[in-house]
Amino acid sequence: TGKAKVQCIDGMLEIQGKIQTALSGKKKATLLYEKLPELKMYLDHAYTDEMMLSEDARIETVLAEAEFLEQQSALLQKLSENQTHINSEHIQAVPKLADKLQTLSRLQIDQQDEAAHLTDETRRLLSAYNNIVTLLSKQFLMWDEQLTQLEVQAAIKK
Repeated sequence: TGKAKVQCIDGMLEIQGKIQTALSGKKKATLLYEKLPELKMYLDHAYTDEMMLSEDARIETVLAEAEFLEQQSALLQKLSENQTHINSEHIQAVPKLADKLQTLSRLQIDQQDEAAHLTDETRRLLSAYNNIVTLLSKQFLMWDEQLTQLEVQAAIKK
């Protein structure tokens, strides 16, 4: 591990040298590196809060958000009370069961599509059946009418 540390340090020194060589003669980049600590300080929330808000303004902000903070506190309390339920093996198993649920959902959708197809097919067959029965009924009525006419004619001839 000692040799690895030496190689790491050598590599870092080599990179630093390349950066310095690349930045030499570039005053803006050098100034930027010099101002990085100052930039970090300005980006720090604590510094900007301190610079922007007085103590009274901070107190007013907290008081204005008191209701929201109380709600969040109640939610956090509820969460901590239910931590045992949240960490239960049933909840932990949800990601594993998601694939099974997705497979079952696909199967249900396929079965619903098949049931819809069968319903349409049944309706088509019932319509065809009704048409056939209607045609047969009409045909039987015509035959009955003809038979009645023939019986009347036969009765007249007797």
